Order: sequence, then C-alpha cells, then structure tokens
Amino acid sequence: MEYAQGEIGGNMLSYWAYILIGNNDTGKTSFQKHLVSDLCNLQYQRLPRNFLTDITHPRMPRGVATLSTMNRSYQEKIVDYGDVASFFQSHFKEADICILSSHAHTPSIDHVRDMIRELRRRAYNVAAVFFSNGYNNEAAEISLLDWDERLWLDNPPLEQEAAIQSQIARLANEFAHLLIARATIL
Repeated sequence: MEYAQGEIGGNMLSYWAYILIGNNDTGKTSFQKHLVSDLCNLQYQRLPRNFLTDITHPRMPRGVATLSTMNRSYQEKIVDYGDVASFFQSHFKEADICILSSHAHTPSIDHVRDMIRELRRRAYNVAAVFFSNGYNNEAAEISLLDWDERLWLDNPPLEQEAAIQSQIARLANEFAHLLIARATIL
C-alpha cells in the first residue's frame, strides 16, 4: 500500500478490503478469477494464491493501482496459514483493494472477526460480500459483525456449469464497475 500523496482528492485515500463469505461451491474462487480478468486484464485457469497484481483497467483512477486476491478460503489453507495473525504476517499481500475469502461454517465467524481486526490495523475499511446461494444461518451471524459495509451478490443456483460461470463473470464485472465508481468519487 502506498502512503504517498494520492492522485485523487489530494492526500485522502480510502483503502478497502472485501471478505467474500460462503462455504464451498458458492462461486468465491471463480469470482476472484473473473475480477482479476476485468481489472487487471489477466486470464488464469487457476488463480495463484495470495496474488498481488497491478490494476490496468483504463477507467480506474491512477491513485488505485494494485489488487490483492486470496483465491482459496482461509479455512481451506489453515494448515499452511496457521492462525489469522500468522496469515497476515506471512501471506497477506497489501494492496489498494484487497479480496479475501472465508467459509461461513463454525468456527469461521471467529476467523472473520480476526480478519476484520487485522485489516483495520492496516487502515482498511472492511466490507462483507455475501453470495445469495451461500447465505445460511451461519452467514447471517457473520453479517452481524462490525462491518463497514455489507454487499449482496444475487447468485441463484443454476444447473449447467457454463451458465454458472457466465453468472459469476457478470457479477464480477458489476463488482469491478462498483470498485471503479467508488475510486472515482474519492
């Protein structure tokens, strides 16, 4: 994260981290892959874990230059990461926009609470991103945490893989436009 004078709004910058919430098969990993494609013009069959890249989208303001994506949910790699503090110390990539990922099942709420704390220590605003097809009672409990914002992705279940990927790609594209719009008003 750069702390130099911003191109937009003088010295005022707003850094955002988004935590994608949902158990397996909600679309979190594909969503990140499509987001990297939209914002960074990079296509991956398999997105690297804890990936830092430059944002190249022509409409993104110059003060917002980097994107960090976690790829797999924290719980899927907890053996490699250790506790949340260790993940942030050794694996987290700071960027202007960060995308993290977490399951909703117990004890994920504790992991998410720790993620929010670690991100705020680094001066990030933190938003939850809920997928409609993964919103259950545990996700509802996570929604009650002290978020700066909650976002909802309408991702109804579909049968065909091509339709699922098309829907996720559309959601990622809409999210990319939201990020660009947010950066433009700062």
